Amino acid sequence: MTTEYSPEVMELYRQQGEQAEAAGYHLNPDLEETLFLVAGLAENQKRYGYMVCPCRVGEGSEEADLDIICPCDYRDPDLDDYGTCY
Repeated sequence: MTTEYSPEVMELYRQQGEQAEAAGYHLNPDLEETLFLVAGLAENQKRYGYMVCPCRVGEGSEEADLDIICPCDYRDPDLDDYGTCY
């Protein structure tokens, strides 16, 4: 099943891919899964004003959420443990 995503989500996907590659990381090659997560980042950007990881629950305060703003503090440990972020 293929879901259509907004131009904003597709642009964020492009930006996230460039940033990941520049930092030596790669986005998940499963495009549907990755776009679903990027759409979550875009939604959280609208909701909070910053990109809370869609796999975590934000408090609504940037100071309180610093550890879960993408790329979150849990990315590297998750990559080490699971080969992908949570």
